Amino acid sequence: MRQATAIEERLAGTNGTRSAGAAPLRFGKGRAVCSRIDQETVLVLGGGRTRGHSVSVRADGATSARDGAFVANWALSASSPSATHGFAALLTQPKPDQPISMIDLDDGRMSERFIVAPRPISIEDAATLIAQTAAGETAAVVSRLADQLMAQPGNRNRVSAGLSLIKALQPSDGFIELVGETHDGVIVIMGWSRAFIPGRCRAYLLAGATTVADCFVASFARPDIPEGELGFIAVLETAGGVRADALKGIIYNAGGGWHLTPAHSRVQVSAALDTPDHIRSVLLEARATPEALLRLRSAANAFTGKDTISSLPYPVRMDVDRVFETDEGDMLISGWLLDPEQHVSAVKLRRPGGQARLDDIWTRLDRVDVSQSFADQPAFRASLDNDEQAHGFVAHAKLPGSNLDATPYLELTLREGRRAFLPLTPKRMPARRAALQQLALFDTANWALPAIVDHQIVPLLSKAACAAPRMETFVDVGVFDENAGVPIIVGSTVGVPEVGPLLALVALDPQTRCAPLVIVISKPAFQRDLVRLRQLARFYGLSVRLVCAAAAQDRFDLLSVGAEVVSCDTIVTMAGSLVPTGKGWYDALTAVGLAHVGSVISPMLAYDDHSVKWAGSWLAEDGDQLLLDRYAGYPLMAIAALQLTRVDVASLECCIMPRAVMKDAMRDCGVYLGSKQKASEIGLRINRAGIPAFLLPSIQLLGCDEPMSGEQSGKLAALAERIDAEILKSRWRSAHQSQRLCDRISA
Repeated sequence: MRQATAIEERLAGTNGTRSAGAAPLRFGKGRAVCSRIDQETVLVLGGGRTRGHSVSVRADGATSARDGAFVANWALSASSPSATHGFAALLTQPKPDQPISMIDLDDGRMSERFIVAPRPISIEDAATLIAQTAAGETAAVVSRLADQLMAQPGNRNRVSAGLSLIKALQPSDGFIELVGETHDGVIVIMGWSRAFIPGRCRAYLLAGATTVADCFVASFARPDIPEGELGFIAVLETAGGVRADALKGIIYNAGGGWHLTPAHSRVQVSAALDTPDHIRSVLLEARATPEALLRLRSAANAFTGKDTISSLPYPVRMDVDRVFETDEGDMLISGWLLDPEQHVSAVKLRRPGGQARLDDIWTRLDRVDVSQSFADQPAFRASLDNDEQAHGFVAHAKLPGSNLDATPYLELTLREGRRAFLPLTPKRMPARRAALQQLALFDTANWALPAIVDHQIVPLLSKAACAAPRMETFVDVGVFDENAGVPIIVGSTVGVPEVGPLLALVALDPQTRCAPLVIVISKPAFQRDLVRLRQLARFYGLSVRLVCAAAAQDRFDLLSVGAEVVSCDTIVTMAGSLVPTGKGWYDALTAVGLAHVGSVISPMLAYDDHSVKWAGSWLAEDGDQLLLDRYAGYPLMAIAALQLTRVDVASLECCIMPRAVMKDAMRDCGVYLGSKQKASEIGLRINRAGIPAFLLPSIQLLGCDEPMSGEQSGKLAALAERIDAEILKSRWRSAHQSQRLCDRISA
């Protein structure tokens, strides 16, 4: 298929300076006028005694016999002794800054010299001059000039000039009465004309910027049009470059001449779902070449918004179980395709403006229930194979550039050439939630689950955009003064069950009792626990800012929101599940932090059985693991005597750090099912930024892992952790590749 190209339509008067109401142009003795076509081409018009087609032209005394000229001649409708014929010459003049001042014409019998007017005229004025002087020869002259101008489709100025001549001088040939557009992006037009010849032609579509497209035409009889004319239906392949409602007409070359068929003033614009029906209404009566009829049949067999798979006359059936769509247009589809005789050659996910081949990327899985449902149907009974049960599928796809408001659908292409369609009704939700709901459908023992995770779930989450958490409201209890000390930012996804005991411990420690405390909790917990938290803060006499965070998925989202509601340079972060092992930890941590300004310093974290939960992370030199927690699981006393130790990655569950570092590290962070690997990504970002990280073993806090949501508990817990590990590796490899590319470009 020829690639459609756009050509800017030239406005009247752009080539010259004639204004409305100016005196009509006419030929003067020994005078000529010119119109600039492009940087190298000039159209010169004049009238003299030359006749015949063998006319040579020389501009400004050039030595070349023809000087690259094409000449069209015509008998003047009102001739005089000094001028019996008009001429139009296309001259090549590669120096636009040196206008043509004189031309010599020689028809073999005599030579004439013409002085060219210094001010050029527009191409529309040139067309008017031809029409005034050529009378009955106008169409032939314009066709000859248009043939020359449009013989170079890559030269937009020449083509635009040719179209301007045709539009100005060619009478309308019939009308376009209906314009439609299929979901494939194909434009369909119907109307009547005497010039259209069934078959294939090249057409210029008038729709703002003129577009060149292949036109496949069929004719059919219509009793309601003038005698001698036929109805036509045509398919215009524009590669999506033209919208149906923008089409104002078409220009095409048929029968040895150029023709203009405009859209009727009351043209009907058909919706994409209705257009195939219009084609089918005349398809049986249509007459055209086999190629054109094939294009028409293909357009007629387009999506109409209805399920056509269930009525196929072949043992082929399909259905979907769940269809999820993210705000970015990513889709996660699960369903089944029963095709025991292998009639289906391709399965595509489509929507106006985009498509994706599903059967090349989906993951198949066993669906015994599908086989059992069709086992008693005669069309399937003989072809079903009990050893082949992989009828199910899961697929992640994205339709780039598509209209997210339009109905998506599945398109099955059969080996017989037929197409069938299945409309989809996707459920909009964030990628994380869609992945969790999809995984909940599967048994963890399913043999296809690892492939589904690797090829569908991980790619979906790795490239998904993460909604930025935001502060929705806050309430100050007591006199909140962030300058009274380094603010402690506490993030809790649980609310009172975690924060209540922590408030008591903060109040019992003289150092933390006077510190500014920011408690950030998710919106549901905030609405539920606000009254109780306010009572506790007042009871203990604390200076607390209670913050409600929307769109927060985990404790790190909450901590980032807390960092936004203070303006100081340094903050202390603390997960709501952590408990200090004793008093004095706050002053000790802030003292070391202020002595190492610009660093991230974390205390040691332990479980309540006095084993190490975290005591520093280091980059792995090889293997699949990105980070090594070397002391995890050690007895706490075995390493408690260590001094301040440099580590590769600190723990943001509790640390003192620059507030700006938190903001930068959390920007565009990945979508994870849990929080452990997300913490690793944040730490790796800080490390890549060159910010020093330290472990302070002399301070210990007790805590536990962040509790999982109901969607992640039970059978999904181990699976979610594996998925998150793969997401981290995928995102980190992409980040490293981008960094290396930037380094090479910089070098």
